[in-house]
Parts: sequence; C-alpha cells; structure tokens
Amino acid sequence: MSIASKQRPRTKPAEERREELMNAAEVLFLEKGIGSTTVGEITAGADVAKGTFYLHFSSKEDIHAALGERFVRAFVADLEAALARASKAGWNEKLAVWVKAATARFLDNGSLVNMLFHTHPRPPDDGPNPIAGNLKALLEAGRDAGAWSLDDPEFTAVFLFGGLHGIVDEVLLGKKRASRARLTQRLQRHFQWSVGLPEA
Repeated sequence: MSIASKQRPRTKPAEERREELMNAAEVLFLEKGIGSTTVGEITAGADVAKGTFYLHFSSKEDIHAALGERFVRAFVADLEAALARASKAGWNEKLAVWVKAATARFLDNGSLVNMLFHTHPRPPDDGPNPIAGNLKALLEAGRDAGAWSLDDPEFTAVFLFGGLHGIVDEVLLGKKRASRARLTQRLQRHFQWSVGLPEA
C-alpha cells in the first residue's frame, strides 16, 4: 500500500453521514427553530461540505421528516424493550407497562416532540402509525390468549393511542398540569377499562 493511500482519509459510510447530518439538524432545530436554521449551519455542524446535504435530503423539511421517522422508530424500540422485560407478566401488567413506556417516551422528550410535531407540523402521513401498530399487536396477542375480547384491535389501538397522545400533548404544551405518576396511572386505568380488564 502506498503512502498516499495510507494518508487518504477514509470516507464514512453514507448511513453514518446521514445520521451526523440528522444529529446536527436536530440540535439546531431545537436551539433556533427550523425556519431560522440554514442548510449551511447543518452541514457545518456535521463537518461536511454543503453539497453533502443534498446527497441525503432535498430540503430542511425533508430532514425534519426524517427526524420524525427516527423518533418513531426509537419510540417503538422502547416499547418493544419494555414489553420484552415484562414477557412473563400477566396481560393486565403488560398493558400497564406499554402505557408507562409510551407516556415516559413522550414526557422525556418534550422539547423534541414539540419541535417535530407541534411547532413545525409534518405533512399528513397516510401510512399506518407504527406506534399504534405496536399496540395493536399487543391487543391482538392478549385477545388470542383470551385475556380480553376485542372485535377490532386496530380500531381500539388507534383510539387508545390517539387519546394517550392527546392527553400527554396537553401536558407538554402546558394546557394541563399533572404529575407523571398520576398521569400514567389514569391512562393505565383507561386502557384497562377499554379492553375490559379490572383495575390493577
């Protein structure tokens, strides 16, 4: 191998570059807002040439949407991990674990949630919501195990997640005051009632 080839900087994988751009954009969007952030600032934060941005994203709105998708993927991963830890628990507890994990994910990332979904809303997505889909899978598993009877787990999952999201949003936006423990307990009870389970 020649000296020149040894000294030539290694090119990072495209996915790593993409993540670095997203990380830089997330920090800047949280600090300055999307409208006040420039593509040049994002690429400077990621330490790449400005043209590199357009190899991965078409606009600031595009990278903002990608940040939302990344948040949802991490959200679902948190839910799956929480349910895996509760794999030997009863169905009442599994549902309570799901609610606690979902509520915590929102509350622990309030500023990020506001930036991604409130202060600069994304265009409507006609596809299924992966978080509601995760809840649907739990409801279907509980139904198949005879823990509860649901005619339409998908409808129930969308309904329950929409309610949880709406209530937690009111807390994040300062429209409602509630302690984390109290909020989680109330949501858990409503989820349990909705599937016909007695209160834990």
